[in-house]
Amino acid sequence: MRAATEDEVPACVDLWVTAVAARDGVRESEAVRQRAAAEFTVPRVALVVAVDDAGLGGFALVTDPGSGVTGDLDAAYLSLLAVDPRAQGRGLGRSLIGAAVDAAECAGHRRCLLHVLDDNAPALLLYRSAGFHPVGAAFPHALSGRPTRAWVTAASGGRPQRSATAPTSPGARSAGTAAATGS
Repeated sequence: MRAATEDEVPACVDLWVTAVAARDGVRESEAVRQRAAAEFTVPRVALVVAVDDAGLGGFALVTDPGSGVTGDLDAAYLSLLAVDPRAQGRGLGRSLIGAAVDAAECAGHRRCLLHVLDDNAPALLLYRSAGFHPVGAAFPHALSGRPTRAWVTAASGGRPQRSATAPTSPGARSAGTAAATGS
């Protein structure tokens, strides 16, 4: 787990498109690709990647508060989280969420917000176990129209704070120091 470099962004977009297609059982979509690429243009708190000998195994993109369009200006937005379908079920998603929340805390954000499809049972279990809880009413996903809901962590991620410094990434802005995530 480490901070990404800017030259890894295209691989992250590719992984997002692959993971969404696998999750939904559909072909890869140019609309999904364009929407994911746009997420990387938003001011960023952190971009964390998991890389091994096989390449990019997963990533988590955290953007500035308010970029999740919920009115919660206090919470950093865990905008994209993807794990290579071949690496799923091995704890990588959980590790990426932890690193993303830690990076947000290190940047001074006490909470993280994410959006998740209401019918994505594996993600719902993962986010709940990571200290997220649903807030507000469901709303239609921008591309699929499927019911989607915002989930947020409690202050300090809803879990004990860590003393280690979390990875950030180029383009990440620090909002100060503090004790150290999508649809």
